[in-house]
Amino acid sequence: MKSNLQKIWKAAVVGGGAFGEAHLRTYASMPQVEVAGVFTLERERGDALCHQYGGTNYQNLEALAGDESLDLVSIVTPEDRHLEAFQVLAAAGKAIYVEKPLAADLTEARAILELSRGTIAMSGHCLRFEHRLAQIFEKLSGVPKHHLSFRDRRTRQEKDTYGRVHPAYAMLCHEIELSNAFAESSFDRVMALETRISEGQVDGMTILIEYANGVTSVVEGGWYLPRQTHCIENDFVSILSKHGIDEVTLPHLGYYHLGDAGLEIPNLSYGHRIYGVEYGPLRAALDYFIHCLSEQTAPEISTVQDAFNAVELIDAAIRSASGNCWVKRE
Repeated sequence: MKSNLQKIWKAAVVGGGAFGEAHLRTYASMPQVEVAGVFTLERERGDALCHQYGGTNYQNLEALAGDESLDLVSIVTPEDRHLEAFQVLAAAGKAIYVEKPLAADLTEARAILELSRGTIAMSGHCLRFEHRLAQIFEKLSGVPKHHLSFRDRRTRQEKDTYGRVHPAYAMLCHEIELSNAFAESSFDRVMALETRISEGQVDGMTILIEYANGVTSVVEGGWYLPRQTHCIENDFVSILSKHGIDEVTLPHLGYYHLGDAGLEIPNLSYGHRIYGVEYGPLRAALDYFIHCLSEQTAPEISTVQDAFNAVELIDAAIRSASGNCWVKRE
């Protein structure tokens, strides 16, 4: 039962896809949050989600924004619809958690950044709250870094869903935001190469980054793994600093299952459920956001500015790959 001794924050979600449901499921397991409902273009899907997690299946975005009892809203729509939802919710004075990438267009990302200055808002780069990475961030804050390496590889069937945008937006935005945060500097210039394996959208990208403070970084990844269900990711982070080397492998945490489908390594670092309660970076990020709301302070981790900086670098990287040249930050 949720305590009456603390404020209960009412939260809603815009977007009814798999990750929209992840937000609803996480909110529903948080003792300080009450699920107010969801808005999705698919009415039957909205009814099903409200039946499972509670709240109202709002008729439209304006109806959700007009609910005066609502405190915060997660925007979990495709990236090209973030700006519209952010505009309506910001005008209504709601606190906003907007998923990554902030946008797949630099102009739209800049517009969201400007809108965010009038409300309490946070971006969805929740790997900043992955427990191992968070410890490295705290340990190395202010410590001179020399070189950073990031790898993000996913199965090729993900391209069927997320190939609507370049993989630098769909996948590498997380690693780019992490790179920026670890470097503790704005980027100076980038050089990028694209990889093509199949028809249609680019399959992957490798990005070399030089930061204004001299830190160098390489970010690489794409839809490279074979189509399969039992091993869907192959990620890696390496931070070379004055204090040595810190490395993290995702998702492996020493647990695996061997069955008829082969070797399965569940990602217990990103999101998992224990006795009906959601844990992982998304839960930690939303807990942090609720804390900021309680204190009426702007988030300092995974900010909208951080998300914009990632989009700015992605835009430069795509221009670099197209022009086969270094691109400097404007």
